[in-house]
Amino acid sequence: MRPTPTEPNADSTAGGKNESADALRQERDALIQERDGLFDRLARVTAEFQNARRRLEADKDQAVSFANTALIKSMLPIIDNFERALAVDPAKTDPATILKGMQIVHDQWMTVLKAQSVESITPEVGTPFDPATMEALIHQANDKLPPNSVTQLLQRGYALQSRTLRPAQVAVSKSQ
Repeated sequence: MRPTPTEPNADSTAGGKNESADALRQERDALIQERDGLFDRLARVTAEFQNARRRLEADKDQAVSFANTALIKSMLPIIDNFERALAVDPAKTDPATILKGMQIVHDQWMTVLKAQSVESITPEVGTPFDPATMEALIHQANDKLPPNSVTQLLQRGYALQSRTLRPAQVAVSKSQ
């Protein structure tokens, strides 16, 4: 039998339903508030991530733009020496002095390149041909060397940290 509203248990049952509904509403409101807080937090974290990504891209672009700064600064004294050499009156200077000055500038260039981890590729005569670091321009008959050996260095090559920038141009022996 169901209690009637006039009975003492009736109030407690109806009140229990109201309390249960109130508790559910409070729980729902708390969950909605928590959800909204999480959405706000997600939006802030997403915005922070996008800003950090933009900053990193800007830093990378700037690093690429100024990557050669050290190299260019190290070349400036060489340019200064070329300008000094060009300012000299050729009528008052002997060829040996000019040649000596060119050798000094060449040595400066090689020092700068070495400081930048650039190595010269200069294969010796008799070295086996290496297509990764050499370019064969001429095939020459040669009885003294095995086939595909360097017979002559025509132009130096250069490598940056063991990566070929320009292969050495060589003459290579061919089989008879």
